[in-house]
Amino acid sequence: MASFALGQRSYGEVYEQIYRQHPELRYVGFYRLFNEPAILVRDQRLVREVLVGNSFLHCADNAVNVDAQRDVLATCNPFIASGDRWRILRADLVPLFTPSRLRQTLPHVAAACQQLQEFVARRLTGERFEAKALATRYTLQVIASAVFGLDAHCLCLSDEDQEEGSQWLQRLLPLFQPSAWSLPETIALLHSSRLANILQHRYVPLSLQDWLCDLVRARSGANNFLHWLGDKQGEQGDLAGHATTLLLEGYETSAMLLAFALYELSRNESAQRRVQTELEEVAQRHGGLLMGHAALAELRYAEAALLETLRLHPAMQALQKRCTKSFTLPPQRSDTDTAVGSHGSIQVALGTVLVVPVQAIHMDPNLYSDPLKFQPERFMNTSPMGCRFLGFGAGPRMCPGMRLGLAQTKAALVTLLRDYSFSLADQAQDPFQVSPLTFLTASKHGIWLQLQKR
Repeated sequence: MASFALGQRSYGEVYEQIYRQHPELRYVGFYRLFNEPAILVRDQRLVREVLVGNSFLHCADNAVNVDAQRDVLATCNPFIASGDRWRILRADLVPLFTPSRLRQTLPHVAAACQQLQEFVARRLTGERFEAKALATRYTLQVIASAVFGLDAHCLCLSDEDQEEGSQWLQRLLPLFQPSAWSLPETIALLHSSRLANILQHRYVPLSLQDWLCDLVRARSGANNFLHWLGDKQGEQGDLAGHATTLLLEGYETSAMLLAFALYELSRNESAQRRVQTELEEVAQRHGGLLMGHAALAELRYAEAALLETLRLHPAMQALQKRCTKSFTLPPQRSDTDTAVGSHGSIQVALGTVLVVPVQAIHMDPNLYSDPLKFQPERFMNTSPMGCRFLGFGAGPRMCPGMRLGLAQTKAALVTLLRDYSFSLADQAQDPFQVSPLTFLTASKHGIWLQLQKR
């Protein structure tokens, strides 16, 4: 783990190395930072057992260090909350992402796609641009409207609106991107509550907490998430935590996915052409309209391209679960099960962190042939992926907003590819370099692309 602590390799790369070094073992004991014993789970059946099966009850908590007093709003995030509280918070959010609610959300997505189309036509044609920044403008526009009923002005064309939109961009664009403080904050979040206390680290900065509370008070209209939540919860103060979750989880990971998808399609022209062919065929069947629920659902190759992007570039490079009740793991080697019975099993101690190495699993050649290659066909007409694919997690704590994330990203992808073809602005970006500093996957030097009118 020293190379991670020194900012030389990401934590996902470190876990991937451990995973690859022990192909014969179901799980591997190792020391995390600060000599903390941990277990890296390799075997697919054990991964499923930890995330979905009976052992989930013994390690349901995610191992993240967020102080409830400093970070009142962040602890309302079901990913961060622990004990029984995450179930209550997640149950509040799940009804927002049903298919019927998703249909009600699509007008927000369609409006943002129209603004995206105009913004690109006026501001980006013929220029190199940073894909993550453009994607963040778009997802902020969607989430501001869908969650708060507000116009973030992130894709505006006039100087007056651009000044208003800069509030959203200034506060949120750099939030999860590499900075001088990223590495110590990542170590504090994932490894050390003591360091978090020393740094007085906040997952949601204090100024952002105040601003978010102001946004909740300023919310407008009836066809948005906070209105639907407010109908059930009643008190305005109860909405601020959920609003924080919906905003931060809703814009960043989808922006990351859209930017990486454009990058991969820029590197793989045949896949890009296939997406464009598919969207043209679907548009023809739907009278030229692609923003309806039925049309988006028919864009199966475009969705497969997004899932393949998530396989190559998962938002979280590993899931870290903390044992809350001691339980037993089988022997490390599968060939010892029948030979020695229960001998060789280990008892997982209370507080032990179990690491599910998402990046390593996604890059395992035994699970995916030619794993470094971008092949959306992997996700076409496939049987259930089980825990081979963990782009949204798995089990009771998997991402509840998966449908919205895919829908808003797919809508933006086809909006852009309908009018433009994309290519790398700099071949030095190939292969892509991951920042070793951040806990969410980010580019080390940005994702610079060029577009050309079709």
